[in-house]
Amino acid sequence: MTLNKIDKPESLAKRVQKALRQSILNNELTPDVIYNEKRIAQDLGISRTPVREALLELSSKRLVKFLPQKGVIINTFGLKDIDDAFEIRMALEGFSVQKICQGMDIVDTRDLEKALIDQEEAVGACDEVGFMHADRHFHIGFTRLTQNNYLIAMMEDIRDIMHLMGFKALGIPGRMQTVVMEHKKILAAVQNKNVLDAMNAMTQHLENSRDAVKQIHQDRSPIH
Repeated sequence: MTLNKIDKPESLAKRVQKALRQSILNNELTPDVIYNEKRIAQDLGISRTPVREALLELSSKRLVKFLPQKGVIINTFGLKDIDDAFEIRMALEGFSVQKICQGMDIVDTRDLEKALIDQEEAVGACDEVGFMHADRHFHIGFTRLTQNNYLIAMMEDIRDIMHLMGFKALGIPGRMQTVVMEHKKILAAVQNKNVLDAMNAMTQHLENSRDAVKQIHQDRSPIH
C-alpha cells in the first residue's frame, strides 16, 4: 500500500517569522526603535520561545540585529554594505536579463508589465510601501524567467535587504517616477531581446538606485 505523506503544519516560530518579516517590509517596525522580545511575545499572545526562534532566523538574514541586554532593532547598513549589496545585484540581475535575451525564444513579460502598472498606480497614490512591493515583483520577475531556482532563491534573500536599504530613498523628490521610467527602458530592451541594451539599462538603473540609497544614508548620518 502506498500512502501520500501528510504535510506537517507550519511551526509557530515560522508563522511568527513571517509576520515579523512582513511588518518590517511594510515599515510597521522601523529602525532606531529597540523592540523587546518579551513585549513582542505579549503582543502576539504567545510564549517567548517561538519569538526568539523567529528573531534568530531574521537575524541570520540580516533583517534584525540583537543588542545585548536591550532587545532587537531593525538592521541598518553602512556605505560598504550598500556597495557590496548592489554589486551582487548587478551580477545576478545582469546575468538574468542576459540569459532571458539570449536563451529564450519567447519571453512572457505579462507579470513584469503588471508590476509596472502597479508601480505607476503607487506613484499616483503616493504609496511608498505598495511601490516597494511592486518593485520587488518587477526585479524578481526577471530572475524567475531564467527558471534557475538557485538564482531565484538568492534574489529572494537579497531583496529583503534591498527593501530595507531602499525604502527611505523613495523620499527623494521624483525618485519613484524615475524608477518607473528606468524600468520601462529595461523591459522594452528585454522584449526586443536586445541583450546589450537590456544589460546596460539594468546596470544604469541599479547604479542610480545605489547612488540614491547612499545619498539618503549620508544625509541622515550624524555630523561629528
